[in-house]
Amino acid sequence: MSKKSRRKPVAIPASAEPPVKQVLKQSNQVKAAKPAGRRQDKHRPARPAVLAAATVLCAAVFLTGGSLAAAGNYAQQAGAQLQAGNAQQGLADLQKAVTYNPFNADYHGELARVYLATGQPRQALAEALQTAARSERLADARALLAQAYLANGKYEEAVAHARRAVELAPYQINWYETLAAVYAGAGRGELQAGQKDAARRHLTEALQVPAMIQARVNGLGAEEKRLWKDAPMLAVTPHLQLYLGEAEYMLGQQPQAEKDLQAASGDNQAKGEALTWLAVLKHKQGKEAEAQKLLQQADAVNKGYTNMYSQLVKTPVL
Repeated sequence: MSKKSRRKPVAIPASAEPPVKQVLKQSNQVKAAKPAGRRQDKHRPARPAVLAAATVLCAAVFLTGGSLAAAGNYAQQAGAQLQAGNAQQGLADLQKAVTYNPFNADYHGELARVYLATGQPRQALAEALQTAARSERLADARALLAQAYLANGKYEEAVAHARRAVELAPYQINWYETLAAVYAGAGRGELQAGQKDAARRHLTEALQVPAMIQARVNGLGAEEKRLWKDAPMLAVTPHLQLYLGEAEYMLGQQPQAEKDLQAASGDNQAKGEALTWLAVLKHKQGKEAEAQKLLQQADAVNKGYTNMYSQLVKTPVL
């Protein structure tokens, strides 16, 4: 059994796959019928129509190759800009890459992620749909669709696509993390909309993800476990603990939420968000001094967590 290694999540991926090849089909040339009683001149020059068709075809090949090259260049520039933190210029370059090569699923996917990161959910969903229509990375495309639907407040669609990503790649832990994140996000959105029953359902489902992972591991034979070497064994990760802690907090399960969030805060990638949620929890408990200390630690990771905290403290709790 072959398992792909897990790709570490990044804020905005800067790489792009090589562009897909364009296939040009030449139409068959139909020979003209010979006039009766006349011999065909072997040295007869080509007709203007044939020359024109050949010229158009050559131009199409040249322009297509030039477009693919331009798309690749803009995608590369976008990656450099995004890595440097220049989101708007990176976005502009990605838009140009898509214009020059609209058939590349990866360009649409990167564009969708930048739209999500810059707070443009409607545009993100449009690009995520374009990605899903073209991509061979089925689980990736479904997970991206889940995130885009979540950002647009379409919670049932988001959950359905996150579940489908797990079904398509059940031995990759990152899709279980995505599923838990979508459940927690959907629960929070429903809570803010006053839909307590729907919120409770989504948040409770988030807590069932570890059992899904364990069931999948239990289904592996001893030989399969022994041969498992291309990816980490399926297990609860710090990112998963982060989303479990968020769901537990919103369900009013503060002791378990604090335990999971503390565990997640020990991971470099999950640290900032985990500390922010811990600050929210301490604020809820009336321990304001502890909340501010945790928020300062989160702020040292990224200044944006202060704004995140001001929004999360308004989140209702069941």
